[in-house]
Amino acid sequence: MQKVTAARNELGPLLDQLIVQLEAEGSATQKNHFNRIRGRLYGASDDWDLTRPIIELSSCVAMGFRFSQTTAPLIRRILEKTAGLVEELEGVTPNIH
Repeated sequence: MQKVTAARNELGPLLDQLIVQLEAEGSATQKNHFNRIRGRLYGASDDWDLTRPIIELSSCVAMGFRFSQTTAPLIRRILEKTAGLVEELEGVTPNIH
Protein backbone atom coordinates (compact mmCIF):
# COMPACT_ATOMS: atom_id res chain seq x y z
CA MET A 1 0.00 0.00 0.00
CA GLN A 2 2.98 2.30 0.52
CA LYS A 3 3.77 2.22 -3.21
CA VAL A 4 0.18 3.08 -4.06
CA THR A 5 0.24 6.05 -1.70
CA ALA A 6 3.61 7.17 -3.05
CA ALA A 7 2.35 6.90 -6.63
CA ARG A 8 -0.73 8.96 -5.80
CA ASN A 9 1.38 11.59 -4.06
CA GLU A 10 3.88 11.81 -6.91
CA LEU A 11 1.59 11.54 -9.92
CA GLY A 12 -1.74 12.89 -8.69
CA PRO A 13 -0.82 16.59 -8.55
CA LEU A 14 0.93 16.40 -11.93
CA LEU A 15 -2.08 14.72 -13.50
CA ASP A 16 -4.34 17.34 -11.94
CA GLN A 17 -2.26 20.12 -13.52
CA LEU A 18 -2.14 18.33 -16.85
CA ILE A 19 -5.91 17.82 -16.95
CA VAL A 20 -6.58 21.48 -16.14
CA GLN A 21 -4.15 22.58 -18.85
CA LEU A 22 -5.61 20.19 -21.45
CA GLU A 23 -9.08 21.48 -20.66
CA ALA A 24 -7.89 25.09 -21.09
CA GLU A 25 -6.41 24.14 -24.46
CA GLY A 26 -9.60 22.42 -25.57
CA SER A 27 -7.97 19.00 -25.85
CA ALA A 28 -11.00 16.98 -24.73
CA THR A 29 -9.80 13.56 -25.93
CA GLN A 30 -6.48 13.87 -24.15
CA LYS A 31 -8.14 15.34 -21.07
CA ASN A 32 -10.55 12.40 -20.87
CA HIS A 33 -7.72 9.90 -21.35
CA PHE A 34 -5.67 11.31 -18.49
CA ASN A 35 -8.76 11.77 -16.34
CA ARG A 36 -9.48 8.03 -16.65
CA ILE A 37 -5.88 7.25 -15.72
CA ARG A 38 -6.14 9.55 -12.69
CA GLY A 39 -9.33 7.75 -11.63
CA ARG A 40 -7.61 4.37 -11.86
CA LEU A 41 -4.62 5.71 -9.94
CA TYR A 42 -6.82 6.98 -7.11
CA GLY A 43 -8.88 3.77 -7.17
CA ALA A 44 -5.84 1.48 -6.83
CA SER A 45 -5.81 -0.47 -3.60
CA ASP A 46 -2.62 -2.49 -4.05
CA ASP A 47 0.49 -2.72 -6.22
CA TRP A 48 -1.27 -4.88 -8.80
CA ASP A 49 -4.07 -2.33 -9.24
CA LEU A 50 -1.42 0.30 -9.74
CA THR A 51 0.07 -1.43 -12.78
CA ARG A 52 -2.74 -0.48 -15.19
CA PRO A 53 -2.52 3.31 -14.76
CA ILE A 54 1.27 3.08 -14.83
CA ILE A 55 1.22 1.15 -18.11
CA GLU A 56 -1.30 3.60 -19.58
CA LEU A 57 0.89 6.54 -18.59
CA SER A 58 3.98 4.85 -19.99
CA SER A 59 2.28 4.32 -23.35
CA CYS A 60 0.69 7.78 -23.74
CA VAL A 61 3.41 8.93 -26.14
CA ALA A 62 2.82 5.90 -28.37
CA MET A 63 -0.83 6.89 -28.72
CA GLY A 64 0.19 9.76 -30.97
CA PHE A 65 -0.98 12.60 -28.76
CA ARG A 66 0.59 15.94 -29.57
CA PHE A 67 1.34 18.18 -26.64
CA SER A 68 1.70 21.94 -26.48
CA GLN A 69 4.73 23.75 -25.10
CA THR A 70 2.83 24.09 -21.85
CA THR A 71 1.78 20.46 -21.45
CA ALA A 72 4.97 18.84 -22.81
CA PRO A 73 7.02 19.56 -19.65
CA LEU A 74 4.23 18.09 -17.50
CA ILE A 75 4.17 14.95 -19.64
CA ARG A 76 7.96 14.62 -19.42
CA ARG A 77 7.84 14.91 -15.62
CA ILE A 78 4.98 12.41 -15.40
CA LEU A 79 6.92 9.95 -17.58
CA GLU A 80 10.05 10.39 -15.44
CA LYS A 81 8.11 9.62 -12.29
CA THR A 82 6.32 6.75 -14.03
CA ALA A 83 9.65 5.20 -15.06
CA GLY A 84 10.75 5.23 -11.42
CA LEU A 85 7.53 3.56 -10.35
CA VAL A 86 7.91 0.89 -13.03
CA GLU A 87 11.30 -0.01 -11.58
CA GLU A 88 9.76 -0.32 -8.12
CA LEU A 89 6.87 -2.45 -9.38
CA GLU A 90 8.90 -4.93 -11.41
CA GLY A 91 8.09 -8.41 -10.27
CA VAL A 92 4.73 -7.53 -8.72
CA THR A 93 2.45 -10.53 -8.97
CA PRO A 94 -1.34 -10.38 -8.80
CA ASN A 95 -3.23 -11.38 -5.68
CA ILE A 96 -5.51 -14.21 -6.75
CA HIS A 97 -8.42 -14.81 -4.43
